[in-house]
Amino acid sequence: MNSGEKGVILFIALFIGFVILKLIRWRGLGLTFSFLAFNRAPRIWVIAGFLIFTIVNVAFIVDEDTSKWQAEDAKILDTGMIYEFFHEKGDDEWFGNDGWGYHPTILYEWQIDGETYVSTSYSKKYVNFSTPEAANQWLEDYPVGSNATAYVNPDDPSDAVLITYTWIQMIGIGDILFNLCCASTCLLLPLLALLTARSFEKTLPEHSHKRYKLVYDADKPHPSAPSGQAKGGWDSGPEAMELQAMARSAWIKKYSDSLDMDEALAISQALDAQAQKFEGGSRTFSVLIDGTIEKEFEARSTTELLDFLSSFGGDSELIYLEDTKEKGRQLEFSFLGDKGGDDHVSVRELLGEELIREEIVNVERNYGEIIDFVDETLRNCGTDDEDWWN
Repeated sequence: MNSGEKGVILFIALFIGFVILKLIRWRGLGLTFSFLAFNRAPRIWVIAGFLIFTIVNVAFIVDEDTSKWQAEDAKILDTGMIYEFFHEKGDDEWFGNDGWGYHPTILYEWQIDGETYVSTSYSKKYVNFSTPEAANQWLEDYPVGSNATAYVNPDDPSDAVLITYTWIQMIGIGDILFNLCCASTCLLLPLLALLTARSFEKTLPEHSHKRYKLVYDADKPHPSAPSGQAKGGWDSGPEAMELQAMARSAWIKKYSDSLDMDEALAISQALDAQAQKFEGGSRTFSVLIDGTIEKEFEARSTTELLDFLSSFGGDSELIYLEDTKEKGRQLEFSFLGDKGGDDHVSVRELLGEELIREEIVNVERNYGEIIDFVDETLRNCGTDDEDWWN
């Protein structure tokens, strides 16, 4: 791959990253990364990613370091020249220039412990010239029959070179720059997460310097395990969540002209609701799925409650909010399917068989209305003398 091809690849990769960043902001999807704002995690991910990338690249090239190989007397037996197509880096190009060229050949010998070794490999870097005159001039330093110094691999006496390089010289300035650019493309998602998190932090200049650790919550339930068993997970601390909510509001105002406001507000409200936990911690709910299957699950917020309902996959789901179940207060969700290109759901609050209120909500554009409906219903239950949860 020549320098032009590499340049095109880098340009395409960076252009794709730029487009993704713009789309994230335009669609309001960047709000989903706001939970990383004021946290150390995205910075650690980027640093770790670069370190891993560097270690992997160095591991491949460090074996090519010949600078500490053992010096031994050698003799030049023959020299020559080959006109061939090469795939490795030329001497006078940062990124190399694959193509046809004149490659000098050298046959030489050396002895280790009385045993003679012969080789034509004189350098770990490919030597190539554009003209035969340049190749012949280079070979003048290695006349046939002359003595030379061979540098022998201490782990393999049959492996030697006449020209040594450190592993840094093997990489070259051009390769370092190219590898760094490749690392940035490989780390595209972590970098986008970091840049988006920073865009939220900058909306609150007085707090933009604050960083918090992610907190491990052993009691955090998972929608994938709706039996109520806590699996644990990482989450932002309360201080970070409060700043994230403030930053989301300021971020939406700042980019209101380029956002899909319905979607942005819905995402923001869902994230805000996730940070607002139920008093007393997690609560146990009983749900009847499609009128036949009854399950219990634990949730700590309205958002978690709705996530669990979505994971059950029923066409209708009835949540009992009181011990009396069908005689008490209930929430009923009926999924109506696609209407006008968006999914809709019917949400009803019941008290026994009496319908208290009902709304049909566009899930994709007005998800926040479902959260408000559920929150109000839960508050209505809270007015009872007895606890409303099971």
